[in-house]
Amino acid sequence: MKKLFLCLITVGLLGACASVKEAQNLANCKYALRSVELTDYGLTSMGFDVVIAITNLNRKQPATLKRFEGELTVNDAPMAHVTLKDIHIEPNSTKNAKARLMVPMSTFTGKLLGLISMNSATLDYHLTGTMYFEGPLGVEIPMPVDVGRYGNGK
Repeated sequence: MKKLFLCLITVGLLGACASVKEAQNLANCKYALRSVELTDYGLTSMGFDVVIAITNLNRKQPATLKRFEGELTVNDAPMAHVTLKDIHIEPNSTKNAKARLMVPMSTFTGKLLGLISMNSATLDYHLTGTMYFEGPLGVEIPMPVDVGRYGNGK
């Protein structure tokens, strides 16, 4: 009975150590809001592609993002909910994760619509949310993420 208990504790500790290592690996990744591009527009909504670059700085271990949930704001106005799932980043590489968003026109203010239509350089994009990685026994462990991109680079 003691051997079984010792084996269970050992397996639990190894799983916990792997989870801590994976959490540290994800925490050490660099996150950048690469772009927010208008892809479609109509009378009731506008479509956007949001690209988030995730760079795994670890030279030996891959990083796996189980899920990301966050909110995109443009010039401090909430625009849309962003969700990403199952992203695997190889060691010492960058993965561009893309999310497609449909944003209702009722979300936009007149000023923001004018800036978007003129392709203005004064748009500030910001993405705040929580990423989740898989811990022991399939439990999702949350980590906060806060990335921004100021101006559209023109």
